[in-house]
Amino acid sequence: MTGDVVGGSLALSLHRALARVTARIEAATAPEGVLLPQWLVLACLAESGDLAMGELVEGTGLNDSTLTRVVDRLATSGLVYRAVDPADRRRVRVSLGDRGRALHARLAPAVRTAEDAEREPADGVTSRL
Repeated sequence: MTGDVVGGSLALSLHRALARVTARIEAATAPEGVLLPQWLVLACLAESGDLAMGELVEGTGLNDSTLTRVVDRLATSGLVYRAVDPADRRRVRVSLGDRGRALHARLAPAVRTAEDAEREPADGVTSRL
């Protein structure tokens, strides 16, 4: 089955759109070994600055356990740093490291191109999303 279902299930259409966007973004980030969840964290931190883990959950849409694994991997690679929130020692804040900032800067143009390609109408009339 190819293409989107016209007048069909919104959930199915959105799921297909997400799969297309994920594939396009991961094709753009693959040369650096970055998957979509990792890109979402890097992009969210680049846009918002350091954030508490709960704020990253909201900003990325990732669930708690996935976010923890992603942040662990990014921290192990020296791309992000975790620190106890000085205002509330129960919270952990995450920030981009210099390597993470540089990686984001390298990948952002390719990701933007991938996103723009997805926004372009497939048939010249209507958007695919």
